[in-house]
Amino acid sequence: MRSDLITGLIGALFSGFYLYETTTVKVFGGSATAGVNAQTVPKLWGGCLLALSVILIVRGLLKMRKETGKTSLRDMVQSIRNRREVAYTFILLILYAALMKPVGFIITSIVYVYLQIWVLTPITKRNGKVRKIAAGLAVFFSISLYFLFTRYLMVMLPPGILK
Repeated sequence: MRSDLITGLIGALFSGFYLYETTTVKVFGGSATAGVNAQTVPKLWGGCLLALSVILIVRGLLKMRKETGKTSLRDMVQSIRNRREVAYTFILLILYAALMKPVGFIITSIVYVYLQIWVLTPITKRNGKVRKIAAGLAVFFSISLYFLFTRYLMVMLPPGILK
């Protein structure tokens, strides 16, 4: 099935990024010598996600071969275009996570929410009114969440360039 192939490819890309990022987790003293440390569980999760993604890719290729008798690059590209929302969502999530610390929670959240609403809005319904609604929702929820987490839940979020 093409959806298995698309999900597997996107999952593999995401798990590769996730596994790369696990190497930046700080390992503290004593437990580092025992073989189990702060990187162990994230690496295990990333490895499991990668394994499941590879299984989905293989299953998708086998189903495509069974249905059409062949698997071509053109068919894969066309199926990815048909499910562009999934690919764009993963790209936006990766960019959101990567830019959170240097840019800050509020700005990255505003941009992410706006773009995510835009991606999920059907192409035929995109207009100026939807842009204004998306911008308003993005600003309102990003600022509200920042104050909720920092003031009431005492969770520090990166201020970024708004220090």
